[in-house]
Amino acid sequence: MNLSANQVRDLKVTLLLEVLQDGKIAASIFEFPSCRVEARTREEAIAQVQAAFLKRLPHIEAMSWQVPIQSPEREWMEFAGVFEGDRHFQEIMDAIRAERDSDDDSEVDPSYYE
Repeated sequence: MNLSANQVRDLKVTLLLEVLQDGKIAASIFEFPSCRVEARTREEAIAQVQAAFLKRLPHIEAMSWQVPIQSPEREWMEFAGVFEGDRHFQEIMDAIRAERDSDDDSEVDPSYYE
């Protein structure tokens, strides 16, 4: 997508203004950090950085790039189903589920909730 001034109606960018040690004002565009100027006053800095950006705008192209990244959740997928049909594993899972679904709170110390 070419971001020429003819195609873009409302491109919103963030101007950053910084007072330098020598009293000058540095102005830059957050989204385009290489677009930076220094001027004697705040107004001059704003005008200069806006002009510099508008000059560059016809030459800027924005595009998205989808980076293929293997997510950690896929790493375990090679082990999915490894216990399918294992009678002993199913017994363990049934015991865990029964304990989780139990209404027995005998192991809970009531003073913890007071």
